[in-house]
Amino acid sequence: MSRYGSAFYQTILPAWETGIRRRPTLSYLDKLEESQWLDRDRLLELQAMELRKLIHHAFNHVPHYRAVMEKAGVVPSDIRSAADLRRLPILTKNSAHAAGSLRASTVEPFPTIKKSTGGSTGQPLQFGYDPNSEYWRIAVKLRGWGWSGYRPGERMIYFWGPPPGTQPPLKKRLKIGVDRYVRRETYIDCTIRSDQQLAHVVETIRREKPKGFICFSQSGSDVARYIVENRLRDWDTIPVLCCGEQLSPQARGLFTQAFGPAVFETYGCREVMLIGMECEHHNGLHMSMENLVTEVIVREGDQERPARPGETGEVVLTDLHNFGMPFIRYANGDLATLTEDTACPCGRGLARIATVEGRVADSVRDGNGDLVCGILFSRIFSMSDALAGSVRHWQAIQRKDRSVTVKLVLLRELDSVSREDLRRAFERYLKGLPCKIEPVDEIPPAPNGKRKTVVVEA
Repeated sequence: MSRYGSAFYQTILPAWETGIRRRPTLSYLDKLEESQWLDRDRLLELQAMELRKLIHHAFNHVPHYRAVMEKAGVVPSDIRSAADLRRLPILTKNSAHAAGSLRASTVEPFPTIKKSTGGSTGQPLQFGYDPNSEYWRIAVKLRGWGWSGYRPGERMIYFWGPPPGTQPPLKKRLKIGVDRYVRRETYIDCTIRSDQQLAHVVETIRREKPKGFICFSQSGSDVARYIVENRLRDWDTIPVLCCGEQLSPQARGLFTQAFGPAVFETYGCREVMLIGMECEHHNGLHMSMENLVTEVIVREGDQERPARPGETGEVVLTDLHNFGMPFIRYANGDLATLTEDTACPCGRGLARIATVEGRVADSVRDGNGDLVCGILFSRIFSMSDALAGSVRHWQAIQRKDRSVTVKLVLLRELDSVSREDLRRAFERYLKGLPCKIEPVDEIPPAPNGKRKTVVVEA
């Protein structure tokens, strides 16, 4: 580590996080750094202990889950381990929408942190979680990202999307700016990927000499392709963290040529944050077992069963520390394939998934012919509570003439403010392209069961 990075990580971060803010994030991180080396049986015991606390709280203080359990004929003492969760029904996005505020706890901790997601399946969802859940999420990220060599305080470049919605107030912008300066984080907008923008990324890499490059998988691979095709690499290995989308073998090859062999795939979703992360052996993604129960299930008619090693199934998540608005057996719309249940050479006892399917957002081209990251549409539809609460499903289609049609299955009519927000977002990121909104009754899923969110006709 650099001198500054070491000072930040060992002194400044603890002084701020633990001393001034009185948050348990770093103590949770210490626990996670120890527990990852436990054997699988011990990890399952720890997971089951946290699960029992969650189930008791949900039954006693969350109206939706009390009703669900009573209907299923289940009492809290029936759920002793992750395997027992199959006695409860899956929470779909439709059922989460329908439950609304009934999913919130009636006693502390309350879901004081509010978020919404555009979703990889194009189905927005509003949700909340409590501060303690946030501390766990940050600790899980610090541990997982740390396997790549990431440390707060070291120079990092984020090739990332812009913040959703309108510009925050000046005071908040200043706070964000100071935080990024102290942490030495440089953010570059990835939604437009013209040659000029990609050249700017390369220039920033050369100037900043970062210890890590963090990106959406597809947009980052465009940077890597630009570097490789133009023979621009003049640096040693820079670890790459690929987020938000599945990392294809072709993209991994490009990253390896452009940045070196330290390429790490991550898997998460906005509802629960980091679910899985590659270690240094790149032998599947270790799951965050201490914070989540991650099931991979196969549906056969009205029945369901756990996926077998090597088999692809639906991802079903239980967030062990979100007591404010629990996610218990939540299907986030993703598909994943389990690894063979063998030990990872790294020695961690954490279970692994092999690959995640269906997270790659296609790119469209704007009026100048420049690539625009398809994940942008997810961010647009989560940029306000009004939009997230009005749209059930969406799909963006780029026609052969490059015009864009955005199909919406609406929960309620868009108000004038939401329509204007959409118009401005499309105008900003789809420069020079005709773009229209088309309300529809249904957007059929693809044969694999997922709704393709971005379709490019040509």
